Amino acid sequence: MKEILNILRKPFTPDRIEWRLQSCGEKQDGSIWAKCLCYIDNRAAQERLDEVFEDGWSSHETFQQIGDKAVCVVEINIHEAPGIQARSVTGTCAVESNGDIDPFKSAASGAMKRAVVNLGVGRYLYDLPETWAIIDPKGKYDGKTKTGTRFRWNPPGIDANTLSMVKAESANFIDDLPTIPAIAPVKALPVVESDGTWRTVIIPFGKQKGMALGSLPAASLKWWRDNYQPKPFKGKISDKDKAFRDALDQSAGPATSKPAPAFEVPAFEEPEAMDDVPF
Repeated sequence: MKEILNILRKPFTPDRIEWRLQSCGEKQDGSIWAKCLCYIDNRAAQERLDEVFEDGWSSHETFQQIGDKAVCVVEINIHEAPGIQARSVTGTCAVESNGDIDPFKSAASGAMKRAVVNLGVGRYLYDLPETWAIIDPKGKYDGKTKTGTRFRWNPPGIDANTLSMVKAESANFIDDLPTIPAIAPVKALPVVESDGTWRTVIIPFGKQKGMALGSLPAASLKWWRDNYQPKPFKGKISDKDKAFRDALDQSAGPATSKPAPAFEVPAFEEPEAMDDVPF
């Protein structure tokens, strides 16, 4: 088990590290300053789980619209195997719907990365010191100050000495790993047979793909009505997209006399606090 945890928490190669601005501004002389944070993306997190557990892990996503935020809870289940202890960990992320093309997708990505931290993946990033970005007109990344001034920048990189320091400071990782209670697996949604109303129309794409409109919370259903508009492909809107839009419009009308589908959708409450993570 110790060997497995060491692999989970080992640093990523430079090509799997991403960077984002933490803060930036302009000095009195007009020059730009910026600080940045490094992180791993969702794919790198999942690849690390594949490396360690192969097909011995699974995940489940639960979505809900809460106010103006798309919220996702991701549960990762590690299945018991020789030398591997079964456990479950969860991560939660909320993304404001305004201005985000697909807030549910962004929330799912953030929730996955918050979940894997509980297994040690990317945990060393918490201990990396604050670092300055290198302002460069030909830099890899684009930035913008609060006053609207745009600039280009490069990350400083992470040298071997920094990683050695981090690994030494986190040598007690195994002893500090929290005990996480197992979580009962969420049942898969049953196949929904059409009853001829909007309630049994299936969401055709996105992270809620496969769910019936009638199974969504009222706030989530309203989000779909307010935000989804079919887009033409080669100058034509598909019949499938038209039907989905029509079902959304019907959902805003008087309730039908036909019963709703006989299934329940797992619900969850908004967490009291959603702490920030370095990725």
